[in-house]
Amino acid sequence: MNIINRVGETITQSVDFIVDKSRQAAYLNRLKVIIDGEQETLDCAYIALGKQYAAVLEGQEANSDENDALLETIRSSKLRIKKARARYEYTMKYGVPKDGVKSEEVSGEEKTADDSDDKDEQDITIAYADPEAVEAAAADDESTEDK
Repeated sequence: MNIINRVGETITQSVDFIVDKSRQAAYLNRLKVIIDGEQETLDCAYIALGKQYAAVLEGQEANSDENDALLETIRSSKLRIKKARARYEYTMKYGVPKDGVKSEEVSGEEKTADDSDDKDEQDITIAYADPEAVEAAAADDESTEDK
């Protein structure tokens, strides 16, 4: 019976590992899509701003409201790209955050998934593990390896 239990545990661990890696790959792909989309938005805003500047050089009057909107689009796209890249790097290093993980905006404000103002926007936060939880997990891993 002991052999059957060990084989069962090994299979369970293998399946869990595969599921975690698949979840991480899907999460990273989603972040890549966000980064690519925001980069495209940023490029379009720069092109539109360049067209506005060219029109001003040709003697036409500038539309300051449109310029302000374009500049705000550029600022927000840069911020989302920065957050997505930071989250991507975190995920590559530590994996997809699980339960017991706190989320924090790049600016330093604490945020939970329920605090989202706009449900259509995807949450891009930087997650970090509670240091006590990391130490406890490491101690558990060491005790399991000793057996």
